[in-house]
Parts: sequence; C-alpha cells; structure tokens
Amino acid sequence: MKILELKNLNFTYHSKEQETKALDSVSFSVEEGEFVGLVGPSGCGKTTILNLLAGIYPAEKGTVFLRGNPLEHTTTKIALMPQRDQLFEWRTIEKNVMLGLEITGTKTKENIRYGLSLLNKYGLGDFIKKHPSELSGGMRQRAALIRTLVLRPDVLLLDEPFSALDFQTRLNVCDDVYSIIKQEKKTALLVTHDISECISLCDKVIVLSKRPAHILQTVGIDIDKSLSPLKRRESHDFGKYFEAIWKLLEDKNECGTQTLCKKT
Repeated sequence: MKILELKNLNFTYHSKEQETKALDSVSFSVEEGEFVGLVGPSGCGKTTILNLLAGIYPAEKGTVFLRGNPLEHTTTKIALMPQRDQLFEWRTIEKNVMLGLEITGTKTKENIRYGLSLLNKYGLGDFIKKHPSELSGGMRQRAALIRTLVLRPDVLLLDEPFSALDFQTRLNVCDDVYSIIKQEKKTALLVTHDISECISLCDKVIVLSKRPAHILQTVGIDIDKSLSPLKRRESHDFGKYFEAIWKLLEDKNECGTQTLCKKT
C-alpha cells in the first residue's frame, strides 16, 4: 500500500542574481513500511526533496500525497531527522526528547509516557537526566531518533543522519537506527552520499541525476531483510548492487569519486 507519493515535483531556488532549478518533474512512491534511499551527486536536490516533504518549502509544481490525500501543510505525520542530532546541551535527554511535543502543543501525559517508554526500550532509560555532552555519539543519535518518533510520524525523513560520526560508530549506529525503525514499524526515506550505506539499509534505492534532478532509475535491493545492515554488507550480491548504482551515476552524471562515498 502506498503511504507516500510524489507526482511531478518541480522546485527552483530564487535569488537576486539568478534562478537555480533544483527538481525537474520528480515522481516516485513509497510503500508502507519501506526503507527507501535517495542517492545522487552533491547538490542535485536530494535534501530539497526532504524539505518539500517536511513542509519547509512549498513545491513550485506537482503534488505530494500522504495515504492518498494531498499534503499541503506541515504535518507531524512526516518528521525530519537532520544531519546532526541538534540536541540542546542545556536540556537533559528527557527534555530534549520532549521538545517536539512542546513545540506542537501535544505534551500530554500519554505522550510523555510514550517518550519515556521509548527511552527505556532503546537503552537510554538510565540517561534521561544526563545532558547530551555526557553521551556517546551513538547514544546522542538514538536520542535524536526517539525525539522524532515521540511525535508518532507515519514517515521518517533521514537527512544524512550518520554523516557526523566516525566510520566505525557510523556502522554501529546504522544497525541501531535500522532496528528501531523496523521495530516501531515506521516508513523511512533516507538521503545519503554513501552508496554502501544505502544498499545496506534500504529496500530500494532511487538514483537521481545531477541538477536539476530527475530520476535515473529505481534499484530494488533483494538482500535478506532479516539481516542487520552490517551483515548485509557481507552478502555476495552487495558488490553487484554497488557497481550497478555507481556505474549508473558515473555514466549519466560524469561524476567522479569526490561526489559519492565509495566505501564498501
């Protein structure tokens, strides 16, 4: 069942000096429970798509549908998790997690209990009175995800959520985040520059062209979904998917190794 559908999305950035077309008739859909990746050259419009879905920008042309209904205004049914955790250092982990509830006016007793239950469920129950500086990078990222989940969104937008972490921590946090999203039965749309990361996490990968972005191809990832992202990297099919996506980007965009992370 389609939970999210984009139809012919167009967007142009305007400044006093020029107009820069970012998206050119982008259309795709996401099924409920899917983990979908967006890859493409730097500056091609990946984050622009997330910003449109989050309601930060209005689309120039085209329509976004959530469960078949046009998405016209910002809604907590779609929640954005940014590149950095953006936890406030002067607030405890508990108060950071409740921040979205405060902003949206939904800090009810029921939602507070839900937030605390998520913190306990995912190993942060003993740290709710701690401050972000007292947590590891992985724990901070877990807290940021719980801050997003407490809003009970239907769709999670992940904008390079692991980019600030070192490589080893990044692999472990990928496993953590994937496990939490799957246990909570959420749908996720991930933007990343790392092809390997995308393959290890996603059910399908949408490959975008250089700006203005249009879809080059959607690649289904047929690797055992019961495996963790780290174990998926060991699959004999992993390299096949990596080379296919890399070649598609290289051929169509004439992009070099500087535009995408080529770690395997």
